[in-house]
Amino acid sequence: MLKKLKLAPKLALTIGSVLTVILVILIAITISLSKAAISTATYGELMAISKYNSMQIQSILDEAETVVADMQSYLQRAYDSAKTADKAQVTVPTDPAAIALCQSQIYNAVLNPITYDIELYLRETARTGAISSQDIVGIGVMFEPYKFQSNIRDYSFYASETIGDGKIPSLGTYQSYSALDDYQLAMTSKIPSVTSPYEYNGDQIVSYASPIVYNNEIWGVISADIRIRNFDRIDTTSETYPSMYATIFDSSGLVIYDSDPTAGSGQTLADFTPDTEELSAMLSMMKQSEAFQIETTREDGRKVTRFFTPLKAADKTWWSLTAVETEDINESIVVTTFWMVALAALALVLIIFTIILLLRRVLGPVDGIVSAARDIAAGKLNVQLQVSSEDEIGVLSRTFMEMTQTLNRIVTDMKYILEEMASGNFAIKTRAEESYVGEFEGVLLSIRKMNRRLSSALSQINASADQVTAGSEQMSSGAQALSQGATEQAASVEELAATVAAILDQVQQTAQNAAEARDKSNEAGEETQVCNEQMKSMISAMDEIGKKSSEIGKIIKTIEDIAFQTNILALNAAVEAARAGAAGKGFAVVADEVRNLASKSAEASKNTSTLIQGAVTAVEKGTQIANDTAESLVKVVESTQTVSGIVDRIAEAAAEQSASIGQVNLGMEQISSVVQTNSATAEESAASSEELSSQAQILKGLVGQFKLRETNGVQDSYAPRAQEVRMDPVMMADDKY
Repeated sequence: MLKKLKLAPKLALTIGSVLTVILVILIAITISLSKAAISTATYGELMAISKYNSMQIQSILDEAETVVADMQSYLQRAYDSAKTADKAQVTVPTDPAAIALCQSQIYNAVLNPITYDIELYLRETARTGAISSQDIVGIGVMFEPYKFQSNIRDYSFYASETIGDGKIPSLGTYQSYSALDDYQLAMTSKIPSVTSPYEYNGDQIVSYASPIVYNNEIWGVISADIRIRNFDRIDTTSETYPSMYATIFDSSGLVIYDSDPTAGSGQTLADFTPDTEELSAMLSMMKQSEAFQIETTREDGRKVTRFFTPLKAADKTWWSLTAVETEDINESIVVTTFWMVALAALALVLIIFTIILLLRRVLGPVDGIVSAARDIAAGKLNVQLQVSSEDEIGVLSRTFMEMTQTLNRIVTDMKYILEEMASGNFAIKTRAEESYVGEFEGVLLSIRKMNRRLSSALSQINASADQVTAGSEQMSSGAQALSQGATEQAASVEELAATVAAILDQVQQTAQNAAEARDKSNEAGEETQVCNEQMKSMISAMDEIGKKSSEIGKIIKTIEDIAFQTNILALNAAVEAARAGAAGKGFAVVADEVRNLASKSAEASKNTSTLIQGAVTAVEKGTQIANDTAESLVKVVESTQTVSGIVDRIAEAAAEQSASIGQVNLGMEQISSVVQTNSATAEESAASSEELSSQAQILKGLVGQFKLRETNGVQDSYAPRAQEVRMDPVMMADDKY
């Protein structure tokens, strides 16, 4: 598609594509940087709002803490002074005038002077704090039994923001006020604490409760109540971020305040974060007590970015949360990206439009050059270009026109020269030599070279034709003589071939006989080898007989020893029988028979031993003879193998002779065939020579039709071959043809 476009649209498209890629890259980089910058600014702004809200809540808690701390500080000083005060200051007065001065305003009881001063300070400080502070709705003071004064069991009061100058009421008996949440929290924790939200007189409040500790003993509790509705002063809405809302959580994630009025009380952070991994991540970061931000998914599936800022609530850490839907944060990025892309696209369109106009204006004359080039490619050299500009395109057009004119002159001149040469006129000269410049000069020189070489070649062909005529006549005479000699040679070769065939039959018979002798020799060698193996087996058996005979000799020796011992025992028995007298006669007879048997056994053993020794000697002689026979068989086997090898070589030599004679026979047949072919060829050569002489005369007539160049005043067509002069065209500078 791109190859078919013209130059101006192609350049415009190419430049536009490059600019588009560059702009896309720049826009991507700008968007990325802008997104990072906008995100940083947005996150910074929202984190600042979260910190501002945290400071607002912190100021409310600090105010309650300050009031409670001032009252506690006063009690510490008062109790310390009571230790060093005189007895009258810590004794309940009995004088009516003094009783009137020390009458309690809370309970119908008489106080000692120091306790009265304590009540006065606590009562008025609580009144002032509740009335003057817009955040504190009431301050309560509650004491453990008999701790405010040793003769007063129950003592407490609560100064609300509406008390004005009226009488501050008590909170009833100890059983009543000790059951309050703030009282129990302070007594249990034994440190200042903030309660969870609870309802009081129709309002949701939290209480800053601090125990009254003196000498490591809790004497009571001072509590400042804060209306949660006062937290509305924090930033909870924004025109830039319509979805923004604010929430205050305690350290356990319980919602203290939520700017969304539909949020129910008692909810926790987990109620707004169904994803357990996100909840775990938030709780983990909250443990570090540092500000952080995190993107989470609400229970309704919306993506929300939350900004957490810690604040101190007595001994606990509360969290100020400012949350905005991620879509609101990304909206400014999307708007910025849209306008950047729109402006870039508009700029790109304007740039491409301007480039197209400029290219069409500048490259307009190129169309004329392209049209002229197409005419030249089609063989039309009479082209005209009208260009008046002096820039590179104008120079290109004029140069192209000059090239076309030069090419036209050269083509016309070459046409004239080639037409003359085609007509047989090789004495032609160029009529536009001045146009052959640069590489074209080589074309002219090549034409000259071709002209001279063709002219010279035709002259040589003319001379050669004469020589071919004379030579062909001689060849015809020689070919006839060769044919006659080849016929006689063929007869002799056939006789020799018959003799070689007879020799071949005899050699083949000899080779066959040698092969049969080799087979018989091999069979004899194999049989001799079998005899040799059997002789070895016999020698081994005779050796075994000799060994067994030796073992029998040993047994005979043992029998002789037994007979000898038996004889001795019989003698001993005879001696004992003689000693026994008549009683031993029967035993003496037995002993005599035993001695006789022993003697016969010994004699038989000697005879057997003699026979066995003779057998062993015979076996040894047989073994020696067998060994000699085996050696003779080995020599026979070796001689047989030698004979077999000689016969093999004779058979191989006979086979080789047979093959060689077969080759000789084949060669003789080929020689016979070649001789016969030579005879036929000689006859054909004689005929061809006569035909060649005729064709040489015809060729001489054809060459006479050309007008050849003259060399040194003599025409080439009549110059003898020995007088030819070869001239290089580049050396013929004065030759204008």
